[in-house]
Amino acid sequence: MYTPFLMCGYAAALVLMLVGFRGVRRSTPDLHGSRQLTWFILCALFGVLLIGLRPWTPALLSIVVSNFLLFAGAMFLYLAAADILETDSRIFPWPAGILIPALPLFVWFTYAHDLVIARLVIHATVLGCIFLSTSVMLFRKHSDAEHRQPARACAWLLILATMLQVAWCLFEAQATADQRTNFIHPDLMNVGFSYLSMVLALATVIGLLWLALTVHRLDLHKMAQTDSLTGLLNRRAFEEILRRELLRCDRAGGLLGIMLMDLDYFKQVNDSLGHFAGDDVLRRIALTLRDGTRPSDVLARYGGEEFVVLLRNAGTDESQAAAERIRMQIANLSGLPGSVRLTASIGVAVSEPRDTVTELLLRSDEALYRSKREGRNLVSVYRASDDEFETAGSFLPHS
Repeated sequence: MYTPFLMCGYAAALVLMLVGFRGVRRSTPDLHGSRQLTWFILCALFGVLLIGLRPWTPALLSIVVSNFLLFAGAMFLYLAAADILETDSRIFPWPAGILIPALPLFVWFTYAHDLVIARLVIHATVLGCIFLSTSVMLFRKHSDAEHRQPARACAWLLILATMLQVAWCLFEAQATADQRTNFIHPDLMNVGFSYLSMVLALATVIGLLWLALTVHRLDLHKMAQTDSLTGLLNRRAFEEILRRELLRCDRAGGLLGIMLMDLDYFKQVNDSLGHFAGDDVLRRIALTLRDGTRPSDVLARYGGEEFVVLLRNAGTDESQAAAERIRMQIANLSGLPGSVRLTASIGVAVSEPRDTVTELLLRSDEALYRSKREGRNLVSVYRASDDEFETAGSFLPHS
């Protein structure tokens, strides 16, 4: 007697959530997982409406089709989590593979041998497998620390939903074994189980939306800090990291090396080969910098054909050696568009106590222009002790 009212209330909550999701998708059309979550709401909505209409509809609709819609909704939760985390969304053999034997069995225990407890066990098994597969993915696939809290919250909600399904099966099995004839108590318990299942489902959807918005915000932050052409940091992000590193060095000690690099005669590449070829060259330079530096170093495209590298815990000698290695790697690059030969001029500076971002970059910039004046394809080091430069390298004519 409680089921129709409970299902109608749940359907109303789903309708309100669907309206809210429509607004979210309009304001953030590229939000990962929103399409799959919308499909989950639709499947759950029609599934619970059919269950609520059970006294007035045939078993095919109120039992078989309604449960199939709930299974499909669980699958969409899985796909939403995979899309949000940008992980592999292959769903065979788990969790979709469980549907292959489950659906014929569900039909069998509806028509050939009407057994409620068997249908409930199948229902709990299918949802449990899908929920547990989703929770495992949520526990394992969050790469960023800021993803961890919403991902784990969703995973635990799905685990609780699975445990609730198991408890429901055990309760019904005990009720069947005791051959109870008083249906008031079982009905109240079933209403309680149904209500908790619905609350957990809605909470999971809200949790996944929270996770999707967190990932979206971090993606926007990353885009704001990243040069779209090379994939390196942009100037603003680099200077912010440099500022933090200088403060850290003032507190804990240590040195920072700055390597400011400018590609020689790069304008000729754009003029003779076109800007697309120039873009290819810049991407190759970014790959060369990644290959020639340590994982702890910070790389950025500083503007145009200028690049900058922050060398953590590197003094003058280490910074000069790293710059010379990069200079030689660029000079030896082959396979560039138009068989162009490319060289780079590099200026190196090392941090001093109570240094500022502007002062350190200015010294590296002065060293860079010294390399330009001395003939290019050179590494110049700014030495603060005697306010002189030390220049290394060789001149390779540009062709």
